[in-house]
Amino acid sequence: MPGSAFTPKRIRRSVKLDRVNPADFRQLNIQYCCEQCSHFCTETQKCTIGFPAYLHTREIQLKRFNSHSHMAFCRFHEID
Repeated sequence: MPGSAFTPKRIRRSVKLDRVNPADFRQLNIQYCCEQCSHFCTETQKCTIGFPAYLHTREIQLKRFNSHSHMAFCRFHEID
């Protein structure tokens, strides 16, 4: 279109949150935080494959769950 200003929509990167049933959280052994993952380095408190670990720490996940029953599950979570 001549004479019109077009601003492309900005793509936002965000963490995908999944709803967690409180009964499932209490009864099942859900692996939900970086501290439970084999890719997490306890000395540096960082993910060894480069993902932002602070978004998936136990403290943040429990706050998120307690406030609105959602958690940010890492799609690369590995269990020992």
